[in-house]
Amino acid sequence: MADELTGKIKHVGGKIQEEVGEFLGDKKMKRDGKLSQIEGEAEQDLERAADAVEEAAARKNAAKIAKESDI
Repeated sequence: MADELTGKIKHVGGKIQEEVGEFLGDKKMKRDGKLSQIEGEAEQDLERAADAVEEAAARKNAAKIAKESDI
C-alpha cells in the first residue's frame, strides 16, 4: 500500500512538473515530469501486481485446505 501511495505521489508530482515545464517552455522539465509520471505509474502497477499475487496465493492455500478437509 505504501509503495502504491508513493507511486501516486510521484505520478502527481510529475504531472505538476510537466505542466510547469510546459508553462515555462522548459523542455527538460516537461520531459522529466513525464518520466516521473511513468515511474510513478510503474510503482503503482508493481504494488498492485504484488497484492494480486498475495491474494492468489491465499485463495490457492484456502482451496487446498478445503480439499484436504473433505478427505
